[in-house]
Amino acid sequence: MADKWIPACPGIRYKEHSIRKHGKRPDRYWVLQYRRNNKTYNEAVGWWSQGANQAQCEELLAQLRQNWRKGQGPQTLREMQMAGQAAREAEARVQAQKEAEILTLAEFWERSYLPVAIARKKDWTLKGEKHLFKNWIGPVLGDMPLKEISKNDICKILTAMQNEGKAPRTQEHAKAVLSGIMSVAIEKEVLPGPNPCSGVKTPEYDNQRKRFLTPAEAKQLLDVLKIEAPQLHDEALLSMFCGLRFGEIAALTWGDVNFETRLLFVRDPKNTRSRYAYMTGEAKAMLKVRHSEQPHGALVFPGPDGRKQREVSTAFRRIIGELGFNEGRTDRRDQVVFHSLRHTYGSWLVQDGVPLYTTKDLMGHSTLAMTERYAHLAPDHLRKAADRLEGKLERN
Repeated sequence: MADKWIPACPGIRYKEHSIRKHGKRPDRYWVLQYRRNNKTYNEAVGWWSQGANQAQCEELLAQLRQNWRKGQGPQTLREMQMAGQAAREAEARVQAQKEAEILTLAEFWERSYLPVAIARKKDWTLKGEKHLFKNWIGPVLGDMPLKEISKNDICKILTAMQNEGKAPRTQEHAKAVLSGIMSVAIEKEVLPGPNPCSGVKTPEYDNQRKRFLTPAEAKQLLDVLKIEAPQLHDEALLSMFCGLRFGEIAALTWGDVNFETRLLFVRDPKNTRSRYAYMTGEAKAMLKVRHSEQPHGALVFPGPDGRKQREVSTAFRRIIGELGFNEGRTDRRDQVVFHSLRHTYGSWLVQDGVPLYTTKDLMGHSTLAMTERYAHLAPDHLRKAADRLEGKLERN
């Protein structure tokens, strides 16, 4: 840019850019120059190519001179620009408030919530939320203005789901999705708060798995898996004999496996408390074979693309169906899923006389209450041991 200032008229001047053109002429940088209260002001209006010109400068200077004469209003170009910005922001707020009054839940979901969810949530979590919105939330509340949605409206969704036989856990997920949408709306100041989902109760439920495999069933399952899905066989064996959740198995690296001590380091599990799992002979032998076959991979059980697996292979459900393990069982707590293998591990430990406190630590439970559901499986010799106190006072 040239350094020479060129006067256009009293109080207005410009510089010409040495390279950039505006049309056929050099681009110009327009500035107001004036004195107020014994101080000289040089205030930029902007580039010619960005809309500034001599006519605009003359209009601004005329407005300032009028303000000076009246002694009111902005006294400098900066004050004038700040006042204009404040006015635009106020107008934008009013417009946003008007739009918020008629903004529907479906519009907010699409425009505002999904971009936030994509940035913050994992793919499979987002997939589940989209399913719930498409099938349950959207059809009932999608066309309602966001500001009009109340607790009663949220209860309508839960009632509809209950009438269709949806599990309490699924109803709870739907409520959680709605609560998340409302939280983002409050965060973006579209809703004033509080969250209308607060205080909405979902049905209480017992989601604990009751079914565990007998040794015969476990052998039958592993035999079929070994033929039809070898990696799934190894994952099932590790869950069944070491008590690992699928997510823990998927995250396991060879650096977490110590063959000498027969320990597996389970890092960042579901309850965030890392622990050690103990390899049985079966688990160690299986992992030895896997290690010899894939010595260079970091993950013990990589997915087909070499990355960490996100979910259990669909082959597991298919094979369980073919074996008839869930035939006639309508209660989902009595059905065999992959997590049932971890439940089998805990059940077998207690059946073989392992104390609940020890079982708690082996399974990585955060509280004993989580382990106590296995108490009824304790062998009779524990009851007989407890019965030895019977009549003790009389004997003394």
